[in-house]
Amino acid sequence: MATLLSICQGAADRIGLPRPTQVATSIDQTTRTLLGCAQREGSALSRRWAWQALLREQTFTSVAATAQTSSIPSDWDGRMIADTFWNRTQHRKVLGPLNSQEWQAIQASGVQGVTDAFRFRDDLIELVPTPTAGWTYAYEYASGNWCENSGGTGQAAWAADTDVPRLDAELMTLGVVWRFLSGRGMAADAAFAEYESEVTNATMRDGTRRVVNLAGRGGGSGSGIAVPDGSWAL
Repeated sequence: MATLLSICQGAADRIGLPRPTQVATSIDQTTRTLLGCAQREGSALSRRWAWQALLREQTFTSVAATAQTSSIPSDWDGRMIADTFWNRTQHRKVLGPLNSQEWQAIQASGVQGVTDAFRFRDDLIELVPTPTAGWTYAYEYASGNWCENSGGTGQAAWAADTDVPRLDAELMTLGVVWRFLSGRGMAADAAFAEYESEVTNATMRDGTRRVVNLAGRGGGSGSGIAVPDGSWAL
């Protein structure tokens, strides 16, 4: 299993540096640079894609107020997965996010409507109309904890040599390599091109994809998703 130490050792091998024997607590400046690159890589890579390894579900119980105080999880990284927000108690979708103009128009109208809608403000979810206390809401989001300690507790940064990535270790190693080379003013174009190619490939492999049946309902794909029959200008 890959760890912070093995990722930095792999990067050092490819760059042509002596292998570090410790990283998180090292005082060697070259090793500290490797650690800095590994920290930056984890943070940046986690934001490149809604990686299935980082998808989580948040549920919260509503309060009878606009601002929902327990709506944002501790590992929130600012990304709700689109069209996953539901009022489970009322069995209906929550519309949004509303922008500031839409929100203020609702406030000015004095009519909040009957369909749940939301927006983000001040690191909270705000709901209109004001919900009844005790309703259950749920949505999926991308966690900011892209690594974990040896006991499985999620983290948003490396803290020990035994920490384990939740994202692909090879991508992280490639990321450390090009970031180190670039930061030291060394030729990094080839390393960066390889990294970008592998990230693209990884996003295409991540999770599963639906099959769209272009043959209509009789195509036999079994996915249940089909393009309506008819003539299409291509």
